[in-house]
Amino acid sequence: MNYAWEAVLQAEKHGMDRDNLRFTEAANPSPYIEVSVVDLNQESPEEERVEVNPLYRLGDVFGKLFDRNIEGYEQLKKVFFDVCMHQIVQLDLREGLSKEDFYSSLIMNDIEGGRYGGKARERYSLFAKAEKKNIARVYLQLLKTGNYLEEFRRVMLRLYPQVFIYENNEIAYELLVYLGVEESERERERTAFLREMFLPMQETVHWFYGHHFGIIGVDETMLVDEAVIF
Repeated sequence: MNYAWEAVLQAEKHGMDRDNLRFTEAANPSPYIEVSVVDLNQESPEEERVEVNPLYRLGDVFGKLFDRNIEGYEQLKKVFFDVCMHQIVQLDLREGLSKEDFYSSLIMNDIEGGRYGGKARERYSLFAKAEKKNIARVYLQLLKTGNYLEEFRRVMLRLYPQVFIYENNEIAYELLVYLGVEESERERERTAFLREMFLPMQETVHWFYGHHFGIIGVDETMLVDEAVIF
């Protein structure tokens, strides 16, 4: 964890909100790393306060703005420093942003902003940040290709590694989906969101959570007390 943007990514991975992080000028900065930590093996910020050496990369700018020899306006300088670092981190993280990432972020903003409906916004909040990004990327691909079955399979595999999806050969527009997770209200809401986002209205989905439905001839699905009759 050398740079400020790395600290932000690690903090988000551990459940912290980027907007709640507060950047402060390190009291005893290291000349070799941007983020000041006691333990160099530390993987993420232990709290929402991140100490930064402003001269590590940005000495030409910050050296004049935050000269320690200039006294006064201490509180204003702390707030301004935090604002500047947040902006710099945003620019750093966008350097490798592709066109696909950009459009995916617009889809995420639309869903979270309620443009797909209030219920969709509520259900979308049940997914982790990485899951939300995966959903948006696959949905963007759906908008390009229109192949809803393929994109539905793709998003389900990304979110549920143990998933099995079957098409009913006897009834059109009917899918049987085994998820491999315990059934709960949260999972029912999540799957309802995925069904509405990726499948047409005429498609019927039967969800199976912790137990697979029995298939004659497949011994693994015909275990006593572990098979669901369908």
